[in-house]
Amino acid sequence: MQTKRLHHLELEVMKVIWKLERATVNDVLDQIDRKLAYTTIATTMKSLEKKGFLSHQVDSRTFVYQPLVKETEITHSMLRDLLERLFDNSAEKLVNTLLEVKQTSPDEHNRLQQLINNYQPEGEETDE
Repeated sequence: MQTKRLHHLELEVMKVIWKLERATVNDVLDQIDRKLAYTTIATTMKSLEKKGFLSHQVDSRTFVYQPLVKETEITHSMLRDLLERLFDNSAEKLVNTLLEVKQTSPDEHNRLQQLINNYQPEGEETDE
């Protein structure tokens, strides 16, 4: 399976479009928390369309873009790539590094522990 990777600005643009479901260049500019040129966003969105991440329709001479891929598809693809390249496909190494790098609150730590305890690998059945 080919990894679907996005660069920083591409991911930033896609997050806005996923949130809004449909967006123009100006919609994206309004949502991004930094000053960028209209042409920068327009070029990024055209590039994302060429790569198959977006499509557009014309509404009163304005391009309105919509996502062709789900956010989870990109998240999973990029995480699999990161896991393979940096952590030798070891979830244990990834989680250990995450806990070393990011301080978790006691509540967050408990929720993470609960997620791990309740996780059922695909194909395995519970004893209930």
